[in-house]
Amino acid sequence: MKKALILLSIILMLALVACGGGTNENSAATAAPAATEETVAPTEAPAGEAVEDVSAQADVGDIDTIRIAAVMPSTITDLAWSQALYDALLRLQAEAGGPEVMEIAYTENMFNVTDAAAAIRDYAADGYDLVIAHGTQYGTSLFEVAPDFPETSFAWGTAIDTGKEAGLDNIFAYEARAEEGGYVNGVLAGNLTESNVIGVVGPVEAGDAKLYIDGFVAGAKAANPEVQVNVSYTGSFGDTALAAEAANTHIAAGADVLTGSAQQVVGAIGVAQEQGIPWMGTQSDQSPLAPDTVIASQIYNWDGVLSDIINKHLAGEYGGTAYALTLKNGGLVMAFDESLPADAVAAAQEASDQIVAGSIDVAAAIAGEAMAEEGTSQDMEMTYPEIEPVRIALVMPSTITDLAWSQSMYDSLLVLQAHYGEDVIEISYTENMFNVTDAAAAIRDYADSGFNLIIAHGAQYGTSLFEIAPDFPETSFAWGTSTNVGADEGLTNVFAYEPRAEQGGYVLGVLAANLTESGIIGLVGPVDAGDAKLHVDGFLAGVRDTNPDVQVNVSFTGSFGDTALAAEAANTQIAAGADVLTGSAQQVAGAIGVAKDQGIPWMGIQADQSPLAPDVVVATVLYDWRATLLTMITSLQAGEYGGQVLQLTLANGGQRLIYADTLPAGAVAAAQAAEQGIIDGTIEIVAEPR
Repeated sequence: MKKALILLSIILMLALVACGGGTNENSAATAAPAATEETVAPTEAPAGEAVEDVSAQADVGDIDTIRIAAVMPSTITDLAWSQALYDALLRLQAEAGGPEVMEIAYTENMFNVTDAAAAIRDYAADGYDLVIAHGTQYGTSLFEVAPDFPETSFAWGTAIDTGKEAGLDNIFAYEARAEEGGYVNGVLAGNLTESNVIGVVGPVEAGDAKLYIDGFVAGAKAANPEVQVNVSYTGSFGDTALAAEAANTHIAAGADVLTGSAQQVVGAIGVAQEQGIPWMGTQSDQSPLAPDTVIASQIYNWDGVLSDIINKHLAGEYGGTAYALTLKNGGLVMAFDESLPADAVAAAQEASDQIVAGSIDVAAAIAGEAMAEEGTSQDMEMTYPEIEPVRIALVMPSTITDLAWSQSMYDSLLVLQAHYGEDVIEISYTENMFNVTDAAAAIRDYADSGFNLIIAHGAQYGTSLFEIAPDFPETSFAWGTSTNVGADEGLTNVFAYEPRAEQGGYVLGVLAANLTESGIIGLVGPVDAGDAKLHVDGFLAGVRDTNPDVQVNVSFTGSFGDTALAAEAANTQIAAGADVLTGSAQQVAGAIGVAKDQGIPWMGIQADQSPLAPDVVVATVLYDWRATLLTMITSLQAGEYGGQVLQLTLANGGQRLIYADTLPAGAVAAAQAAEQGIIDGTIEIVAEPR
């Protein structure tokens, strides 16, 4: 399937609408000045905590008095993220019996995270029972404040990290699975468009905004494979002028349906209204702004989540639960205008029903769309053996959309499933398993449920795997990065795998040495171990062998998932003169954002990171796990349940280099020569001690 997604990358500047900050009359925090810088700093990837599914119905009619404070990045009338939460609080207050029972205070326009941290602390110090930090960027501050107020409940989102790994027990987390409603709106748009061109106005490619847009694109393509979806990210959540400009650009390019997210879309909706273009919204009901233009909305209903948090707090349970809004639990509500064609609405409603029933997996649809073009070209290279039906479970430390370690494995599974069919390859997964105890429980549950191959996709899971495997001798287990198949323990049903990441790292080092003009390159690593260490070792060797005068500054953040630390490291590298950057693990989304802002080329590893910043990601070492997976599948179906060590190398196609078309031909030629030298053995990678 040919992919028609076009990333316009209208990243004009980081800005936001200047608007007065303030609190309501009950607020304990001083109003902050209008922010001058828009900060998006997602925190450490969440620990492996289960997401609790609660009804969207409120249940606060018989509660004791409670004081609730909310700190929000925009206004309570933004027709988007902040208003959706505030409106839910007002509904709960009315049901509970009014302000005498439920006091609500808020501070809005908290784009400045330092000011937000002060507001959070002030509310806690003033005795509020529940303090809601309504933005991912507030996570670091929340985790610093919460320990000082053990009987105050804190909540934040979008996130599912409740701080268990940090020893906290008074934090709730929440997220919106916005890709679900995005998919439904995409199906509707695919049925409505006559020009076969649709425009999307996004803020920043992160959080629920990215989920919504990814789902929308997948839904539109599912409904109408000929449609072209033009996506532009303005770089701002609040700049209505940039959103208006992006909308005008889309319409000029032929778009006859528009959508977008965040409070910035007020500007885009204004343009749509002026030009008679239908608009589809998300987060809050935007139809009051332009009732003849807003034809569909995905509305966030936080009532059930907030109700459950309140009742838990009043029962003495101050945190520890993560929540998600979904179509199934009623936290996501689809609203369609009565003027829409009945067949288009029916198609959208059917998609919604299928998501609820589980017959449409939106995450798989998104990943399949992203891999479609690449997977088609790979099929010409791959030999697919005949296999029997197999059930595969995957336990991962991060998410299936992390643009790194976990996504690379999941995407490869999806390509195999697309080739063989869902009736042959069944895939189940558990993500965000940083907590090894929770991961062990998931591994054992999958084995108990009869899965044939269980992949524990992280070196940290080895101890648990070796304890569980003996109990299921005819179940195959796999883990990596490792070369230990448990032979010393007498195990025969464990596979081990590792990417020889120094190989791809070496090639990227050669390329970087040919590109740098300053003679300084920056590397943002997570932890000096595993394939991250191999990547660094190879990269340094490649640079050294190409140009020993080039200086490579290496920084390890100590975290696989903290995008804020990675962004800080990237800024430090650039300040030191680096004009080329690389790095690994899911944390690099933060570093890539910095590279994108400053126009610094980035070289990635593990998964294709170019969708995040197509003009900046100039090369990628892609992990292709298909052959590894097929070896395990065919072996276990032949009665050999483990005992093999499998590697991803350049020679076996487990690592593949992707180069941007914009790179200088000479630099690419040098990198490709290095590839060939590693494959034929004429280049030996010698890592220097560090």
